[in-house]
Amino acid sequence: MKRYLVLLGSLALFACAPTQQEKPKPTQAPKPPAQAKAERKHTFEEDIKQDEAQKLCSNPQGTVSADMVSKFFEEQKKLIKYPANGKLVGDWKKGEQLFANTRKGNCYACHCADPKELACGNIGPILRHYGKTHNDVKYTYEKIYNSWAFVPCSIMYRAGVHGILTPEEIADIVAYLHSPESPVNR
Repeated sequence: MKRYLVLLGSLALFACAPTQQEKPKPTQAPKPPAQAKAERKHTFEEDIKQDEAQKLCSNPQGTVSADMVSKFFEEQKKLIKYPANGKLVGDWKKGEQLFANTRKGNCYACHCADPKELACGNIGPILRHYGKTHNDVKYTYEKIYNSWAFVPCSIMYRAGVHGILTPEEIADIVAYLHSPESPVNR
């Protein structure tokens, strides 16, 4: 019985003893990393603020009036920026990754491209064999950068205008759509 009590007491002490895994409780919140301070956070008001084109597209009819279309296209074309190296066709393998990346291109949400990819959208056109039927890389680049430069108030987001994709990343997606080696065109 005495052994039993000693064993029970030892177990109780062992169970209450601090372990190496326990860390002291902080007295204040941890400081954010240095780089986080440099990044400017957008406010909700800034995120929902519409530019002039969005205001035009938000009218009850959902389109730009006929007398405004040519000016609208002209203004949207001016927003298109090109890669610093001047190349509109980048690396198709990087483009393949961007096309599928839900935080960047997210193109499969609306389009089908690689025939092996079964999870694809049907809001936009099917892009399988795109490079075999389309040869204008500048049009493809510009359409991805700013779809509104071609279709006023298009449901396709303006990837370049809003900084979702850089000009170089858009060039990579153009390569993915046009390259004969890309799964899109096999």
